[in-house]
Amino acid sequence: MNKHLINNKNFDILIPVLYYILSENYYTAEQAVITFLITIFVFFISLTAHEFAHALTAYKLGDKTAKLAGRLTLNPFKHLSFLGVIFFLLFGIGWAKPTPVNPLNFKKYRQGIRWVSSAGVIANFILGLLSSILYLILYNTVGASNLMMEYVFIILKYFMIVNSCLVLFNILPIYPLDGFKFITSFMRADNKFIHFSIKNSNLIILCMLAISLIIQAFLNISILSWYLSLIYNYIYLPLTTIGV
Repeated sequence: MNKHLINNKNFDILIPVLYYILSENYYTAEQAVITFLITIFVFFISLTAHEFAHALTAYKLGDKTAKLAGRLTLNPFKHLSFLGVIFFLLFGIGWAKPTPVNPLNFKKYRQGIRWVSSAGVIANFILGLLSSILYLILYNTVGASNLMMEYVFIILKYFMIVNSCLVLFNILPIYPLDGFKFITSFMRADNKFIHFSIKNSNLIILCMLAISLIIQAFLNISILSWYLSLIYNYIYLPLTTIGV
């Protein structure tokens, strides 16, 4: 196993989807299969936690829509989108089925929207933080003493990476992401920003991806790798240091 995969400060390698696993010659057939299964496992669990958090929070606030739709469950197959999984395997970008929520059932409409929209992000942040804590504990005690422990470190590292990516993506104030719902809960329904974002959401996301690719191509700067290093070094690491 390539040692840089277990370096706790190296975020250059992100999520080895099908192309990455098949194209890297340092993987044996066995390692490629195991790495693929780890990737799928982490992806399924992380998205399930996100959607379950939405459903549970909505239910606690008085909305049974998600529960009636069978979404108040930790069963990944109730949440996953087939197309989202395919895109994840091919391009490293995936999604789950949106959790159905009816804000009209909340006792406090706007506060309910804020709590539900925040719940998925908070769940992913907690998963990433717990993975970071366990990673540091094992890294400084047991270490990569055998092949099994190396895979344990890889699993924990992917949990940090995938959940950090989900936090980053979902806090963006772009329709229909959680960040958009949270911010617009403070706005009037006829706000121009809301209508502009809903109308141009796909174009905005495409422009952001294009800008990111241009920066990486011409300046050799990976915005995602920079963000992952930032969240680890300045959020996860300090919180684990103070014993959170």
